[in-house]
Amino acid sequence: MKPRRCCCLACRIWRRSAPKYGLEIPALGSLILTHSLDKQVPALKDFPKDERPNSLIVFWSFRVMVGLGLLMILMGVVSLWLRHRHRLYHSRAFHWFALSMGPAGLVAILAGWITTEVGRQPWVVYGYLRTIDAVSLHSTLQMSISLLAFFVVYCSVFGVGYVYLVRLIKKGPQPTDNLSLNTDGRPARPLSAAEPVPEEEKP
Repeated sequence: MKPRRCCCLACRIWRRSAPKYGLEIPALGSLILTHSLDKQVPALKDFPKDERPNSLIVFWSFRVMVGLGLLMILMGVVSLWLRHRHRLYHSRAFHWFALSMGPAGLVAILAGWITTEVGRQPWVVYGYLRTIDAVSLHSTLQMSISLLAFFVVYCSVFGVGYVYLVRLIKKGPQPTDNLSLNTDGRPARPLSAAEPVPEEEKP
């Protein structure tokens, strides 16, 4: 058995066939899974069918996670280069790119979570406890109420955060010439940054 390759991209002609075209990096699969370039990793077909996760979901969720991570690194490198060239605040294309990358961190986290949770199925603890045996005995009503409560709380938190960010964006940056350095040493009230600028402080 040779060190496992990592297939970065693949294209299948038929649904059940092996990838026809693809981009593979030798030994990278072994490095990711075993932290070694020469260790062997069993193939998915070496496991019983009832112990295999959904390979399609794991394949793409992992690549979404890694791809977004690489894009975020690229954005950081490009921003440093633009800063060095004194063009960071004048590159409209980069600003649109940075704006579109806003949800990338959250999506990458969710993709990584999906990779972990789907990839370990059907086990909770491999070889000892299956997911079907670890399911709680709560009723459908109890789980529905719990899910609804989570949904309401998360929508409230993200809703307030969204409104706050929109207000900050509409307000725009305050001119530095009008900033007052005379403070009483106390922090500003929460969400005060999104309040309208008083008339006497406007340029």
